[in-house]
Amino acid sequence: MGWETTGHDARSFTGETPVPRSAGRFWAGRRLESRRRIFRPGAGALRRGVLVWARITFKIMTFKSCLGALGLVWGGWSVAAETAPLRLSEEAYQRNHRQYLLLCANCHGADRNGGLGGSLVPGNWRRGETAEEILKSIKIGYPEAGMPGFGALLPDAEVRELVAYLQEAPRRPMAETARKTAGASTRDLSAAGETFVLEDVATGLETPWGIAWLPDGRMLVTERPGRLRILGTDGRMSAPVAGTPAVFAKGQGGLMDVAVHPNHAQNGWIYLSYSQPRPGGGGEAGFTAIVRGKIVDGRWVEQQMIFEVPAALHSGSGRHYGSRLVFDGAGFLFFGIGDRGADGTAQNLAHPAGKIHRLHDDGRMPADNPFAGRAEVWPSVWAYGVRNPHGLVRDGVTGRLWETEHGPRGGDEFNWIEAGKNYGWAAVSRGKNYNYMPVKWATSRPDVNEPLLDWTPSIGASGLAFYNAAAFPAWRGSFLAGGLVGERVDQIVVSADGSARRETILKDRGRVRDVRVGPDGFVYLALNDRRDEKAGRIVRLRPAAAQK
Repeated sequence: MGWETTGHDARSFTGETPVPRSAGRFWAGRRLESRRRIFRPGAGALRRGVLVWARITFKIMTFKSCLGALGLVWGGWSVAAETAPLRLSEEAYQRNHRQYLLLCANCHGADRNGGLGGSLVPGNWRRGETAEEILKSIKIGYPEAGMPGFGALLPDAEVRELVAYLQEAPRRPMAETARKTAGASTRDLSAAGETFVLEDVATGLETPWGIAWLPDGRMLVTERPGRLRILGTDGRMSAPVAGTPAVFAKGQGGLMDVAVHPNHAQNGWIYLSYSQPRPGGGGEAGFTAIVRGKIVDGRWVEQQMIFEVPAALHSGSGRHYGSRLVFDGAGFLFFGIGDRGADGTAQNLAHPAGKIHRLHDDGRMPADNPFAGRAEVWPSVWAYGVRNPHGLVRDGVTGRLWETEHGPRGGDEFNWIEAGKNYGWAAVSRGKNYNYMPVKWATSRPDVNEPLLDWTPSIGASGLAFYNAAAFPAWRGSFLAGGLVGERVDQIVVSADGSARRETILKDRGRVRDVRVGPDGFVYLALNDRRDEKAGRIVRLRPAAAQK
């Protein structure tokens, strides 16, 4: 049956009820009536000409519109065709589940509860969850936010199936019902020669990012939306410290790391890294900045700027801030800044992004930095070619600086950071493009320092600690590396010959944002809950034999 429309004959304009008829009959009748009116005896030539011109124009426009519509359909870009409801067979559903795990889970989580790319649970999508919006996200992506398009990789039919899978999956029971949730364990856990218990220290935090201790045993905790809190030795969490700097809280940005000056008992200095909003406004943009200040009666006071960049370098990208802070005990502050999502910055020595930096603890520029005196180099650069350094630590035995960083899809790295060295990004990487298109980089190069080890698939390398305390003797002299996507902690042992091996000691307890060794020798973790950003917590690994 064809389309039906409502035709209006002469009676329609005199108040009578219009008579439904088929579109073909309606237009045939109108054409006949038009001919009679235009060419009836006595009609003026001008009037007939105008009517003929109007009819011809209408036909041309109609013909072009039809061609355009056909072109859209033939080209595979008809929104109506591509987003029409599609029911998947069980075989197709399972095939697309595997496709999702391969292409999407790295950012959105295996259970679609989110991660770097956000949640795909109904009601929580960042970019819209209609079929049309999902289709656009998959095919075109949002490159400025780090989401690549897969239109060049996937045929249109596969994109449509993936859209259908993402809409159908929430209605199916989760296959991961046995998956553990973040938080305390009810039994002893064993790994790498140690047995321990996982205990909650603080709960109800919104994306906790960094941990540090004051000399009196109180803990400082940052929450990414912009809050600094103090956890008392009695277990009570303070209200947010008032007066901390405003943050550019977009994507991965916000209030990030916190570090206590080695001589805090004498000078009171506390350091914060954060995504600074562009000075003077000028749209949504930010860049990593570092300040120091003091806490007096619950307020942030005496703030001093340690590191910031000109407003012209601020970026609207919400990615790759780096931001981990490390003191070397000799009056210097080291910190990392990611490439800010722009591949060319890490190899550009004139740009501060994609670098490890070194300053005096008061912000002065050291005269002995490796590129000192070179006008074309950003003066605080200590090493370059890093993508997004989330882990940075100085080991207490050799004094060396070590780093972990996010690769793209795979290629997360563990590096020994040396002055003046190039770590490759984005000219060298063992990772792949997120959308699996051919990479533009090599896997090695003679002038590039290679990682001691890498993670493929990615774990989302995050906090890094060097363990040299007494509570876990089997872990002494090793590193503990956290993973966001991997939701795990790996022990890394570096041998005298420079080789490294790793072993997972904890997994599936939440996204591990920070790893620290406390004054008691226990291992503390900042965990982000991938299901609920406001359900973050601080936990600790306590030896099973130690008293609570």
